[in-house]
This record gives sequence, structure tokens and C-alpha cells, in this order.
Amino acid sequence: MATMAFGVFLFLHGLIHVGWVAPKPADPSYPFVTSSSQLMPLIPEKVLGPLAVVLVTLIVVSFTLSALGMFGVPVLSQIWRLPATIGAVLSLVMCLVFWHPWLAVGPVLDAAILAAVVTGWPKIG
Repeated sequence: MATMAFGVFLFLHGLIHVGWVAPKPADPSYPFVTSSSQLMPLIPEKVLGPLAVVLVTLIVVSFTLSALGMFGVPVLSQIWRLPATIGAVLSLVMCLVFWHPWLAVGPVLDAAILAAVVTGWPKIG
């Protein structure tokens, strides 16, 4: 049961990153903004949009592969830690580059994923 729940969590955590590349609402307080970087001002603005697309794509794919491993897909169930690690590290990079205070829980979730990888939780099979 914990394995399936963790798989759903990984998938949903990856999917939330799509907010950065989805059409933006008119709300100026919307947290998923890629037009500027407060923490990384040296990155040119023309690079931020394409960088966001690449990062989000890799994050979603990584967490989806890891989730499929949690659901028992052959091969992925043996290597789920690798895509989970890649997804969590790239998600941390995404949060660093496109920081918004509303997203403070993101790095905490990524740290929890990395802790699960290091401790080998949950056991599959």
C-alpha cells in the first residue's frame, strides 16, 4: 500500500511542475513564473523560458518513470531510485532558478524523496 501511495505522490509531484510551462492566469501573484529569476539574475531572460521547458520535461518524465517503478513495471521497479533522484535534483534546480515563496514546500518534498532513495524506502516486491 505504501508503495502505491508513494508512486501516486511521485507522479503528482512531477505533474505539478507543468504549472511553470502552462498558460498563465492574469493573477499577478501566480507563483509559477519563468520570465525572471530572483535568485539567479545572471541567467539571461531569453534563456529562462526554454530552460523551464527542458527542466519541466525532464522532471515530469523522471518522476513518471519512478512512479511506474512503484507500480511494479518490470525493470523500472528495479531502477526507480535513479529517475526519482534525477527528478528531485532537477526539481530543486527548478525551485532555485524560479523561486517563489509560495513554493517553499517543493524543496522539502524533494528532500523527502531523496531521503526515501537513500534509505531504500519503500521496498518493492
